[in-house]
Order: sequence, then structure tokens, then C-alpha cells
Amino acid sequence: MIRRAEGRDLPEMVRMAAQFVGEAHPDAPVDATYLDGSFRAMLASGSHLVLVLDVNGSARGVFCAVASRSPWSPVCAAIELGMWIDPAHRGGMAVLRMLRAYVSWAEGIGCIRASMTALPGRSLDRLYARCGFQPDEINYMRRI
Repeated sequence: MIRRAEGRDLPEMVRMAAQFVGEAHPDAPVDATYLDGSFRAMLASGSHLVLVLDVNGSARGVFCAVASRSPWSPVCAAIELGMWIDPAHRGGMAVLRMLRAYVSWAEGIGCIRASMTALPGRSLDRLYARCGFQPDEINYMRRI
């Protein structure tokens, strides 16, 4: 089941976020206290969405997004901040349900677009297209 995250999910969300950071950004430090504070702030914010994949009462996936006004046009846009599903729970419909819940949330608060990201080497084109997403921009990063 996909549901809104709650305070009781914090330990598992921190664990999953630490795994995500370790895989996605291996040069970045992982700080559980910092992650806990970030999740607490998102849960308290009216502009953030935090979802979990609940498997028998335990969070096994997490999805975070934020909605804000564009600096270029007076419209609201939603941006995915991170998504992680424990490897043992990948491959089913959970990710599709997370993406659909994200789009529904964004539409419900008046966003005119919702964006997703993908790490290099991990093609999510088919998955994203299945949910109505299409390529829009490519981001480049330089580690300094």
C-alpha cells in the first residue's frame, strides 16, 4: 500500500535515504541525524509530499517531492526529491502507484507540471513514459 508517511516511519525512511545517498552520491556523507531532521521538516511542511510503500506495517519504500512557484512564470511545479524502494520490493506495481499518487497530489494542489529524475546509467524512460512523463531537460553536475 502507498500512503502518506508518518512520524512512526522516520527510522525506516532514514535507513532508506542513507542507502539512496550511498548509491546515488557515494562521495556525499551520510548523516542519520541530518536525514531525520530533513524528513521531519518535510512532514511538517505544506509544500512537501512524503509517501511510503507500506508492507505489513513497515515502510519499504519512500518518495519525496516539493511543490513551489516557478521563478520564471507564475505557475506551480512539483519536483521529485528522491525515490527509493528496497530491492526486495522492486519490480511490482509499487513504483507505478507512487508515481500516480505523486501526480495526483501535484494536480490537486494546482501544479501544472511534475518532474522526475533518473541517475545516469539507469534508464527509466519506459517507466516514466508509462506514467505520462517525457524527457524535458538534462541536468549536468560537476563535483567540486
